[in-house]
Amino acid sequence: MIEKVSVLKPTIEKVSNQRDFSWRIHRYDCCDAQFDWHYHFEYEVVLHRHLSGKLFAGDYIGEIKHNNLTIFGPKLPHTVIHEADSDKQNNSTYILWFSQQWINQLINQLPELNNLKSLLSRSIQGLQFDELTAERVFQLLQEHQAFSPAMGFSRLIEVLIILSEAKQVKRLNTYSLPEIEDNPKELKLVRKISNYIELNYRNNIQVIDLCNEIHVSESTVYRLFERHFVCSFSNHVKEFRIGKACELLVNSNTSIAVIADLVGFSNLSNFNRQFKQCKQMTPKQFRLLFA
Repeated sequence: MIEKVSVLKPTIEKVSNQRDFSWRIHRYDCCDAQFDWHYHFEYEVVLHRHLSGKLFAGDYIGEIKHNNLTIFGPKLPHTVIHEADSDKQNNSTYILWFSQQWINQLINQLPELNNLKSLLSRSIQGLQFDELTAERVFQLLQEHQAFSPAMGFSRLIEVLIILSEAKQVKRLNTYSLPEIEDNPKELKLVRKISNYIELNYRNNIQVIDLCNEIHVSESTVYRLFERHFVCSFSNHVKEFRIGKACELLVNSNTSIAVIADLVGFSNLSNFNRQFKQCKQMTPKQFRLLFA
């Protein structure tokens, strides 16, 4: 089952529209079950309270329960599926996002934070912390809506210090993703490509359409796909559509024929064939996995 789920094509989550985004703390209450397989270019600390379900991170699948605390490094795909019997009256999720550039600059300016380097490096594989550490983090964040910007910054740094000094830490993936490239120009193009595909995947888009949209040559697009998406443009679009179909299969009761049309396949038999090629199972069999 791990191999089947890990082949899902994640979408890129846009954490902020700010060009100089630094950090943010947010709380979600009474979340419904969804399958939103995604990654982002920022670090993310997540604390789930009074919630049970399954955690997916890279090739890892495991159970979660009350006071589940994790950190995900940039580009590590992840999601959570909540169980129906979770305590919806009390469940809440606290999320802290912070950018690579901001935290690196901060560490360079404050040598006292050098210990965070190890935490950030290991977070690329995904880390899960013990319940005691999770409770300490909760005590720091529970009143975050009343924080001044200065207090929010102080609590974020304190949370990161606690995580860096935690003794009981579970590594979620055995592999290590490649080092994040510090190339703002290329990352900007990758975001433009991802945004374009997100908006147009239902249509019959071609490489030339993408080139015209982001004003680059075909050779540049092919190079970006080889380096950042590790597949061709056509395969990426196909897998993106299949990924969207997976979300609908998990999160809705929409018929498979309608889902095929919604994600850009005009022919149902072609959709079934492409889906099975990507997932080694039919859409119906995939839906039953999460029933």
